[in-house]
Amino acid sequence: MTYLLLLAGAQLATAQQSSLRGTVVSAETGQPLSFSIVTLHPDGGRQFTDGAGTFVFAGPKPGAYLLSVRQIGYTPLDTQIVVGKDTVTTVRTALRHLAIELPPVTVTARECTDPGAPDPAAQPALAAFFGQLQESARRVQLLADSYPFHFRLEQTLRDVNRRGDSLRAVVRTLDLRSDNEPPYEPGRVVRPAWAPWQSALLVRTMTLDEFANAAFVKNHCFQLAGRDTIEGETLVRIDFEPATRLPWADMAGSVYLDSLTYHVRFTETSLTHPERSELADIKSMTTRTRFDEIGPGIPLQQYLRAVTTFRFGGRLSSVETQRLLEVRFNNRSVPLKN
Repeated sequence: MTYLLLLAGAQLATAQQSSLRGTVVSAETGQPLSFSIVTLHPDGGRQFTDGAGTFVFAGPKPGAYLLSVRQIGYTPLDTQIVVGKDTVTTVRTALRHLAIELPPVTVTARECTDPGAPDPAAQPALAAFFGQLQESARRVQLLADSYPFHFRLEQTLRDVNRRGDSLRAVVRTLDLRSDNEPPYEPGRVVRPAWAPWQSALLVRTMTLDEFANAAFVKNHCFQLAGRDTIEGETLVRIDFEPATRLPWADMAGSVYLDSLTYHVRFTETSLTHPERSELADIKSMTTRTRFDEIGPGIPLQQYLRAVTTFRFGGRLSSVETQRLLEVRFNNRSVPLKN
C-alpha cells in the first residue's frame, strides 16, 4: 500500500548559530528511520525525522540537553548531549528493534477499581504494548501539530425498523480538520454536536489520542487479552474499561495491534451506561474502527461502523458508517487507497 505524504524537509541551520543535527537509523540494518519523533529536553522542541532519518534543531542555547528518540517498533533511547556555543553538534542514534514476549494470558472479568497506566514491574508485557499505543498517539498528535490537515469523510446512515426492514440510507460528505475534535473528558463522552455534524448529540468513540490523554488513562483500566482474530487478522488485543467510580456514560472496548510492527489496526468501542446520559432511549452502541497508515507508523481512521439499538420507538437499530475519502495537507491532495 502506497500513500503520498508531502512533508517539508528539515531546514539546515546557519553557521552563525548553534545547532544540533542528527540521524536516526536501525541498529540492525543501518537503514534510516523516517518519522521518528525526536525531542530535545528541556524546551528544545519536538519534530519528526525526514525521509533520510535526519533532523535539525536550529539555535538551541549552549548547554546540556536530553535527546529523546522514539519510533514505533523500536526500543526508546534517551541520550545526554552538550551543545556548544556557535557550533554544530552532530549525533547518530541507532535504535534497536523491540521484541515483546507475549505471555500466556487468562482474561478475567473484574471491576475497574484501580485505574491508570499499567505497572511495568507487575505487568511488563502489557506495559510494553501500552507504551507502543502511547507512541502511536503521540505520532498522530505531532502530525496534526506540525502539518495540520483537513480530511473528508463519507457518512452513511441507515435505520432498521422493528419489522426488520432496512430503510433508505442517507449519504453525505463531511469536511473536518485535524483539530476538529475536543479531547476526552470524564462525563463528556456524550456532548452537544458542533459543525459540520448535523445532530443534536455526538457520542465519542475511541481515538488514538486517548492514550496520550492523561485524563483518559487515569480513569480507565487496561488488560492484555492475548491474541485475537478480527476481520481475518490475528492481532494482539488490549481491553480497556472505565473506572467503576465514574457516575457517567463512558467508553469500554479493545485495541488491536500487529504483534510484530505494533501498529494499531482496529479499535472496538461500546458506550457504557447510556442511561446515565441524555441518550436514555438507547439500549446499546458499539463501534468498530479500522486504521491504516498515512505515513510510516502513523495510523489514521480509514473506516468506522457504528450500530445503535433502541429501547423505544419505531426503530430497532441504526447503522452508521464513515469512510475516509481524502486527506489534504497545506492545500495539497493526498490520495488514499479506497
